[in-house]
Amino acid sequence: MEFKAHEISDQIKIAYKYSFGGQSRFFLELKDNKKLYGTKCTKCGYVWMPPRTHCSKCYVPTEWIPLKDTGTIMVSTIVWYGAAEFIKNVPYGVGYIKLDGADTSIFQGIFSENLVPSKIKQGSRVRAVFLKRREGKAKDFFFVPEEEYVSWINKPEYEGGLE
Repeated sequence: MEFKAHEISDQIKIAYKYSFGGQSRFFLELKDNKKLYGTKCTKCGYVWMPPRTHCSKCYVPTEWIPLKDTGTIMVSTIVWYGAAEFIKNVPYGVGYIKLDGADTSIFQGIFSENLVPSKIKQGSRVRAVFLKRREGKAKDFFFVPEEEYVSWINKPEYEGGLE
């Protein structure tokens, strides 16, 4: 007799808690203070964003430093299809943003009132906008072209960072 599997559909729910470990301060500052923090190598002075607990160049501990919420797009693209979490924002941009004062770039969403490639091209200036209801996750902020910043932070669900 040939084997036939007997299958029953079921649903498993798992409650899971995880830690951001050494990068926890980045997410706590984002959630509680609308501040973007990076880390600076205590030996060579290289500034990491996203932050690292140890310098990947010198292998020594880093120290936390506040960074500006402004930066420059290093590379970007427009997303036309998205996961359920972001489908309402399609189309939207994503890119590597080099914050002012950082030596590395962070990959983050880039939104615009009128998204066209020329608004999110390499070299364009952007500024961070924060959700009013933050959870301490990377999706709690995104970037917009600097000239659109005021219109974005005047929307009820968003706000600007602390100066």
